[in-house]
Amino acid sequence: MSKKNEKQSNSTADRVLLLLQYIAKNRGGITLAQLVKDLNIPKSTAHRLLETLTNLDFIHLEEDTERYSIGLKTIEIGVSGLKNLDIVDVATPYLRELAQKTGETSFLSVYNEGSVVHLYKVEGTQSIRTTAELGMRRPIHCTAVGKAIASTLSLEEVDRILEEQGTPSFTKNTITDRQRFLDELSTIRLQGIAIDREEIEIGLTCYAVPVYNYTGRVAGAISIGAPTLRMKENHESNTILLKDAGLQISRWLGFVPNMRTNL
Repeated sequence: MSKKNEKQSNSTADRVLLLLQYIAKNRGGITLAQLVKDLNIPKSTAHRLLETLTNLDFIHLEEDTERYSIGLKTIEIGVSGLKNLDIVDVATPYLRELAQKTGETSFLSVYNEGSVVHLYKVEGTQSIRTTAELGMRRPIHCTAVGKAIASTLSLEEVDRILEEQGTPSFTKNTITDRQRFLDELSTIRLQGIAIDREEIEIGLTCYAVPVYNYTGRVAGAISIGAPTLRMKENHESNTILLKDAGLQISRWLGFVPNMRTNL
């Protein structure tokens, strides 16, 4: 392929991707005239590309309104790609960055049959003493990751878990009362972060946020843990960094923030 033809091919590919991205951002669809105006693409070029994409089902043309929207083929490709994503692979670089920026150990955990399981962790630069190990099952009612995940579940599901698993006390700070736990979940939904205040190990405080997938459902939670005094001293910065990491992981898993509403 000549350099001229290669440049033309790249230009066409760029325009196709630009069109798809812009159409996807407009929930109610968008007209040809608006696309031409907003993207500064010649009308004849835009019409030709849109016609090809429509014929291949990558976009859909609503005849009555003459608006273009994302087609089934584009959705199928996107969903197929998302299904092949592994949460550990997606989360790992963000956990590393989180550990590096905070200096604290970071964890990725998932929900499994009434408990949470630690799948991955990155050691921080600062020391920490904890009994938490990879593969270990932990209760939902006294761990930050457990509470973060529980805050996304329905009341019926939370009640079922509490009935089956109970709320055993591990320290004097463990929440064992059902109503207090439900109130705690309400606070987590409002603040966007779950905190384990020495509820499973004395001297250890953990922060956690849920991560979501392309269905809008919770996929797991990430957390950082450290001695209580250190976490209190860095509360604001740790909260910001953790929330940002959780959002980035969720977006990589296909999550769109307005997919969820508070329970």
